Parts: sequence; C-alpha cells; structure tokens
Amino acid sequence: MSSQGIISATKLETVKIEGDAFLGFDNQLNYFSVRNNILIKNSSSTKYQYNNLGLGKIYRVDFQNPLQILIFYKNFNSVVLLDNQLNEIKKIDFNLKAIPVTIEAVALSSQNQIWIYDSVSSKIGLYNVNSDAFKWISTMLENPILYYESDYTHFYWIDTNLNQYRISIYGTIEKYGLLKKFDAVQLTKNGNYIFQSEQELYYYDLKLNRSSKIAIDEKIISKFFFRDGILSIFTQNEITNYKIILP
Repeated sequence: MSSQGIISATKLETVKIEGDAFLGFDNQLNYFSVRNNILIKNSSSTKYQYNNLGLGKIYRVDFQNPLQILIFYKNFNSVVLLDNQLNEIKKIDFNLKAIPVTIEAVALSSQNQIWIYDSVSSKIGLYNVNSDAFKWISTMLENPILYYESDYTHFYWIDTNLNQYRISIYGTIEKYGLLKKFDAVQLTKNGNYIFQSEQELYYYDLKLNRSSKIAIDEKIISKFFFRDGILSIFTQNEITNYKIILP
C-alpha cells in the first residue's frame, strides 16, 4: 500500500467534555461520553444521563438515530433502547429468548430492527424489537468479527484477519479488501476508512490503495471520531474539532 500526500485539517474549536471515554456526536451535534459507567449526552443547552449499573459495563453505544439510542451491555447479553432524553424505552435480555443467542455485536437497523451477530452460530441476523422475531441473513462467518459499524441498510465489519465486508438487510455480502494493521479505525464510505497507527491518523482510499496522513496538532490521541467532515480528537477531558476534506 502506498502512502503519499497530506490531508490538511483546520482547527475549529476545543470543547470541554466530562467523561472517561468520548464516544462521538450525532447529526444534531449532541456529544456522547461515558463517565463512571454512566452514559452522558450533552446538547447545546442540556445534559442527559442514563445509568443502569445492574447490567454491568457499557460496551457500546449506537446513536446514529437521535430518537432511538442503543446501549449494548455485552457481559449481560442485553440491549437497552433509549429515547432522545435518555429515558428507557425497552430492555432486551437475549438470555431469556426461546432460542438464546450470545450477542457479540449489535447495532441499529431499519424498520424497528437491530443488527446482531451471534458468536455461537457465527451468523449475522436481524432482530425485530416489536415482534421479538429473529431473521438470520448470513451463513456462518469464516472468522470472528473484530470491529463493526452499521447504517440502516448495511452492516459493515472487519474480521480478525483484517478482511473488510458488508452485508445488506437482504443478506447480500460484499468483500471490500484487506486492511492495514491499526490501533483504531473508523469506516467512512465506499470501503475507505480513517485509521490510527501509534499516535498518527491516516485516511485510506480503497480504490487507489493509498493512505494519506491527516495533519493534526495533537501528539496524544485517546480517541478520534469522524462525521460530516468534522474530525474530533479526544485528549484529557476535551475535544478538539477539525474540519477536513477527504479526497
């Protein structure tokens, strides 16, 4: 893979944020973080919190839909759905289903469905939160899932061999290619992605098989998050936002 070019980054602002871990922001610029295992949502004028210590550690939060936020409590094999003020809508305990599944990955999908990956069967499926019905849409995956993201129509994942795939809600699987080793990664579009290697950030273009370094000031990156042209870097309880234009 060739490496050439620099992607410039224009610093926009620095925002103080309370939390042990910064998660990112939604399409309404609400910031999400976790502090002492409590989910915190900071809007421009209000702070909301959700706490359910009985379900153990928050493993993952999906906030792509501001009106329906998903929290995954992996150790308890459970999912909680929240409204936009972090009020609990529904709790799903997958241990109690007629056919129990062991959830390794979960994310929001469309039409009251959520993506699930069962580590026992190694299959990807859709679970309808209203009808309590499972629909398996993949055969057994060759390798376990290392990293994943989703949108309403597709589930994207990187397996333990660093192969990148996506599957549609109809079960069509596409293979994008082999990724370079990373410390952290976020998919962007069309199989492209931003990845962290040591304390540097790079953008990888799949078609051109080329990575470009992203020029930022921070020397220590605890977490990065990209959305709608805004790259957020989390360091020591503050977020620095940059405007970047990807090729």
